[in-house]
Order: sequence, then structure tokens, then C-alpha cells
Amino acid sequence: MANRTTPTVSIVQALAVASQFGITLAVSVVLGYFAGHWLDERLNTSPVFTLLGVLLGLVAAVLNTLRLYRALMGKVEFDTQAQTTRSAPAAEDGNPLDEEPD
Repeated sequence: MANRTTPTVSIVQALAVASQFGITLAVSVVLGYFAGHWLDERLNTSPVFTLLGVLLGLVAAVLNTLRLYRALMGKVEFDTQAQTTRSAPAAEDGNPLDEEPD
């Protein structure tokens, strides 16, 4: 196997980000549509606020998913560094971590 130097994301974590994006996208765009449509009816400005609501919903979904992805990558990188730090002493002196030197 090839040595990986970058942190990897598990399949479950990748599916969580993808499903979260889909749900967030659907909910925020629908809410933006209804809020914009309601404003357009009240202010008699036909498609202006509806389009703005949909656009803001889309932007909010993308930003929220990016925030989640960055947090996930930070956690994966932290876990990788912690694992490397724990295994480093054993690699340097040849002793397992649980045993004390003689």
C-alpha cells in the first residue's frame, strides 16, 4: 500500500456531509422561496424577493456545508496528528508504548 500523508475521511463521514448538504439545500431553498413569495405578495414586487430568497437559501446551504466540511477535516487532521504523536516514540527507540525501557 502507498503511504498517505494527507488525512482521509471515512465513507460514513463523507456520506454525512453529502446528506447534510442535500437536506440543508432543500430546506433552505424552500424556506427562501416561501419567504420571498410572501414578501412579493405583500409588497407587490412579483419575482424580486422570491428570487432573492432562493438565492440566499442556496448561499446559506453552501456556506453551512463548507463550515461542516472544514470542521470535519480539522477533526480528521487532529486525529491523524494525535495518532502519529502516540506512535512516534515507539518508532524512535524500538520499544512499544506500553512497555518501559529496562
